[in-house]
Amino acid sequence: MVPGASLKNRYKLARLPLPHKGMGVVWPARDELLDRPVIVKFVSAASVDTDLLRRFRREALLTARLDHPGVPAVYDIGEHDGHPYVVFQKIDGITLADLAAEQAPLHVGWVAAIGAQVSSILLAAQEIDLVHRDIKPSNIMLDTSGAVKVLDFGLAVVRDDDRYSRITQSGQSLGTVGYMAPEQVLGEETNHRTDLYGLGATLFDLLTGRPPFDGVTTTTTLRHQMHDPPPRPTRLRPDIPAVLDDLVHALLAIEPRDRPESAADVYAVLAPLSHDLPPIPGVVTDAVTAVRAYAAVVGRVPQQARPTTVTAAGFDVELTAAHAERLQAAGEHRAAARHWRRLAEHHARQYGDEDPRVFDYRARAARTHVALGERSRALRQLQTILDDRLPVDGPDHPAVLDLRTEIARLST
Repeated sequence: MVPGASLKNRYKLARLPLPHKGMGVVWPARDELLDRPVIVKFVSAASVDTDLLRRFRREALLTARLDHPGVPAVYDIGEHDGHPYVVFQKIDGITLADLAAEQAPLHVGWVAAIGAQVSSILLAAQEIDLVHRDIKPSNIMLDTSGAVKVLDFGLAVVRDDDRYSRITQSGQSLGTVGYMAPEQVLGEETNHRTDLYGLGATLFDLLTGRPPFDGVTTTTTLRHQMHDPPPRPTRLRPDIPAVLDDLVHALLAIEPRDRPESAADVYAVLAPLSHDLPPIPGVVTDAVTAVRAYAAVVGRVPQQARPTTVTAAGFDVELTAAHAERLQAAGEHRAAARHWRRLAEHHARQYGDEDPRVFDYRARAARTHVALGERSRALRQLQTILDDRLPVDGPDHPAVLDLRTEIARLST
């Protein structure tokens, strides 16, 4: 493309394209008809083959189909000198890859806030059976108001549409090593849990300043992904809350069935952690922006008689013991564990860490790992609870004695 070229006598390109990795060349431009800045993305290949053209157009159609404020709007499509292009909304912000390089490790609240927004976008994708398949820091932007945008749907698929389900197509890899899920590496069927894996890897990166799998070569990175237990960010950053550490660990599970059930479950964990956000100088403005003011009111809900977490889909996940017990009865032990931990954190914020219910909910969360075959993990958590409870209740309290008995039984 020629700098300063005019497309349709309407979109005037800037002097230089933007740095971009993918199947397109991205130019800043100006829509002279509506007098606004835009982004124009062209097919980057010298000769556009049928498969590449189909992928490029599908990206535009799928992006336009996903109606969510966390996805850039598609304004127009066209062709210039034989090169197809798409006109997108311009985002004033920074990619998470650049943010991590400049600011990592990020404040836990900001990581949770970013992750909660991404999970709400993935929930919208899940509702139309769309899988992005390339969730990673360079495909997510944080704008100056603090809002998150997911970019680059060039590898996205919809259920029952396997035209681009192979690892390679038109000479390009499907996904990014270290962030694409194991089922992508193997060329197996993908679903919404595939994107949750990418989100987990992204959260790990933001929390620790490094990707979860970072081998010397692509081969060693893939070997770690496919065969090693999922890493825990607390090994690199001990101050991460246990509930967030457990979430990232679960998101990076090798088997899709071991990851959270849906993006709504991920949102329910991250949203309560998205508080007390410090300024990010030069990245997020501290002014009351129009977007922030609008979102603050939209996010308000009527007070509930029972504690709840509002999900991105607009329905409530009950933060009650009965709900956790129902999950356990249904065999959803990992989801139950997460729910017990959310209950513990919710009551700790309201009544303090030493409230008896907090200890009880933490113990219930620990016990679920026995049903999952994770006896050593259950023992470690129960021992921590005992250590925390002893100074509060003393060695002769019935609950303390019960904990000692339970730990002794599990240790044999």
